[in-house]
Amino acid sequence: MRVQFWVTRTSLLVLFMVFLGVMEARADIKLTDDLSLSGLLREELAVHTGGKNPTPGPWTTAERNSLNLSRTIFHTEWTYKPNDTFNLFSKVKMLWDQTAGLDDKLQAYDAFPLATPRYGSYLRATNDNAVDVEMSDLYADLSIGNLWLRLGKQQIVWGEVVAARILDQINPLDQSWHFQFEPEEFENIRISQWSVRARYNMPEGMIHALDDVYLEGYVNPGDVSANTLGVPGAPFQLQGAASIPGYTTLPIDDRRGYWEYGFRVGAKVGQFAGTLNYLSLYSKSGFTEARAGRPSFITYPQTDLYGVSLNYAFTGLLNSTVTYEATYSPDEPYYANLGPISPANNTVRTAHTLKQALLFGVSIPVLPRPISAMSVQFQYAETQIWDHDKIHIAGGAPGPTTNGGNNVSADQHILALVLSQDLFHNNLNLSFQAVYDIADAYYLKPGIKVRQGDHWIYDIYAVALGGADTRYNKFGYLSWANEIYGRITYQF
Repeated sequence: MRVQFWVTRTSLLVLFMVFLGVMEARADIKLTDDLSLSGLLREELAVHTGGKNPTPGPWTTAERNSLNLSRTIFHTEWTYKPNDTFNLFSKVKMLWDQTAGLDDKLQAYDAFPLATPRYGSYLRATNDNAVDVEMSDLYADLSIGNLWLRLGKQQIVWGEVVAARILDQINPLDQSWHFQFEPEEFENIRISQWSVRARYNMPEGMIHALDDVYLEGYVNPGDVSANTLGVPGAPFQLQGAASIPGYTTLPIDDRRGYWEYGFRVGAKVGQFAGTLNYLSLYSKSGFTEARAGRPSFITYPQTDLYGVSLNYAFTGLLNSTVTYEATYSPDEPYYANLGPISPANNTVRTAHTLKQALLFGVSIPVLPRPISAMSVQFQYAETQIWDHDKIHIAGGAPGPTTNGGNNVSADQHILALVLSQDLFHNNLNLSFQAVYDIADAYYLKPGIKVRQGDHWIYDIYAVALGGADTRYNKFGYLSWANEIYGRITYQF
């Protein structure tokens, strides 16, 4: 059965390679004077080294799965730029997931789930459990003097810190296939949304003592979506079937048709640069609620975020920078603590929540010149929650059936270290990422990347999670997801 699956699906990969060969024959992939093409073809394989996924359900087997991921990714980026005023961009992806077909320990599952019914706004041309064709991005840029506009399906990233989402809260995440284990972290798993984005750069000298002053805002007029989670049977599932939006018999009180919006003002003073931010969002995580006289349903509460970012670049000090980001929400949603955790007790309660991070980055010449300096990033992040004893993390399975197992700490403190060293004329890169929660949980990811010429990239990484803190969604709880994974990429 597995061999038959491989044969029937291999034809897709052959077509990818043939198409790629045609594109490579074009000079610089310059299709016309105004139209250009770039992209990549990637094969990715993740071997599971952790334990069995503890998420309960009828789809579980007695043995742990051998593969976390086997996926072929072919994406192209098309840019049409007839002049300096107008630009049209689209990203088209073809994805083929072979994980369930190659691992006898996995039951068949949908590798490309949707978070909520979207009525075609994903621009997906397929409805297949193992093959996906979609236009993940489609937007137009318009520049008129000091005004810049972007209209269409896009990612909006305002945050800069590593291994955390402080200000980067606008786009939901596709956590159904590889969590954030990709080397690019959130870039490959953000879900683009239909939005209107505008930025106006103030004329220099208009505001005394301030440089590079700008106003920026965005509006999402009804394309609000939740995070996409792994479905029953998937290696990276986190919740039982009754808790997964889009895969539940419970009514979904989604926010399709509601508006999200946000704005920020930015400026620079000498070596200081900063922004003030406000976001009106709907929770990216669905909450299962039960109320008297009404059946259980899934809802996405609205929340307000007030944020700030500060950057300072040191001159002559090893090319170092310091970044500070913070968000405060007076109404961050959690589950109310109403006794033993069960779907019958679920209701949403809000709590004041502060998240902040301080990132220090520096380039250190560890090896003699002309070898590049090592990039070192060290970050401290913390979360503070008011009335933490009145809320808990998750409602129902998985996890312990007592509030102590899914309780919320008053504060959380996380240290992160990211090292990156280029060698052999930047054709070899050694990297190491360590994230440590002082409540005793950790996330480690060493990696090696090799570049061959201008097109080929080979990289391999290991993921290790663990620690004594095994509460739901903590690093210790995710130790079952440990893996070693590699990627072969042809980029053009």
